[in-house]
Amino acid sequence: MTGPGRCLRLALAASLLAGLGLSSAACTKGSAPTINVLGPWTGDEEASFKKVLDRFETKESIEVDYRGTTSRRETLLAQVQADSPPDIAILPSLGELTEYAYDGELVPLPKELRERSPAPWSPGLRVDGRTNTYWTPVKIDLKSVVWHYPERPAGKGAWCLGMGSGATSGWPGSDWIEDILLQQSGPSVYEDWATGALSWQDPEVRRAWKTWGRIITAGGRGQAAAALANNFEAKDDKGLLKPPPAAGCTREHQGSFIRRLYGPEVRFVSTADAVGELANDNGAYEVAGDMAAMFRDSAGARLLLTFLTGEEGRTAWSEKVDERNRPFFPVSAGIYHEDWGNRAVDRTLRGATRLCVDASDAMPPNLVGAFHRAVLEYLEYLNAPGGRASPLGSLLEQLELERGRQHKSATPYVPSVCATP
Repeated sequence: MTGPGRCLRLALAASLLAGLGLSSAACTKGSAPTINVLGPWTGDEEASFKKVLDRFETKESIEVDYRGTTSRRETLLAQVQADSPPDIAILPSLGELTEYAYDGELVPLPKELRERSPAPWSPGLRVDGRTNTYWTPVKIDLKSVVWHYPERPAGKGAWCLGMGSGATSGWPGSDWIEDILLQQSGPSVYEDWATGALSWQDPEVRRAWKTWGRIITAGGRGQAAAALANNFEAKDDKGLLKPPPAAGCTREHQGSFIRRLYGPEVRFVSTADAVGELANDNGAYEVAGDMAAMFRDSAGARLLLTFLTGEEGRTAWSEKVDERNRPFFPVSAGIYHEDWGNRAVDRTLRGATRLCVDASDAMPPNLVGAFHRAVLEYLEYLNAPGGRASPLGSLLEQLELERGRQHKSATPYVPSVCATP
């Protein structure tokens, strides 16, 4: 229940948040407790998630006030600084959550939720001399895959590329570089880099960037121009990859969430199978996830997280959306039915030799922003070099300087990002 003292603080914080165009956490409505949740889903994804929350509310007689936003970092930071965080925040950034945990803003998960929080998504953090788990994945995605239609093989053809994504533009390129490093150099090197132990100027990191440059320009420099001009979902939010006989790009390196934009016939293969120079049999895949963390402890918040990470909540989520929008979970509930794409993703996750969390999701937020900007600048060069020398050396030097600043300021890193499923 929300006490009167907290409600007064919320009222005072509301004016600050209103000035930023944000919302504060809500107090108790009537006699029923209310759980405030901040999350990443808007539009049709928000509508699907709210249907799942409806089932929880009916079951537990607890109201959930969900706020979806595409400006998660800014919104959450403003709420925390105003002493008005949500009860639960859901976001993909392990690096950001790590900072909140070390700042004392997160509540360690109880035992029953720790048991539902597998590696690599939820590594233990040692804070104030104790190791605890501070977040749990409610939804996950498979990366290290290339999507295509059966009539057009994934091993050749033009790449579908789009870097546009608002304040986080450039992340599809960082996904490429991360995956290349994972496939070329293996999980051990990848983990050292993602957790801040490996220099950005290391030869393996440099090789990954240069490999990406060759892949992008192999079909002509027009692909780099398209990457800079396109939104990652395309202007119509229906995806860059078009089914035959439509002309244009024929394959897309993207996470499993992109399937919601396409028809049921779309297929995928591993990046290692689609890109000749990355061919290997290490069985490693990059993954991502939406992690839920408690900023305010309560019986209701624990019940909601238990529901969302359990069979009932996952089955409800699966039933409330069509096949293309069906989410993936760390441990499936046997809910993927007969849809090829969803079953194939589930099988791949289960059969991987190693799963490694998206490296930029694990890095400190300031370093991630620098990474994204470097991706865009490198693409500008690939698009129109104009006789000038490659800026790659300078870009990696800048990123290494940022890594040094993070270490100097004692910014905490996620301790591990790879695990055997």
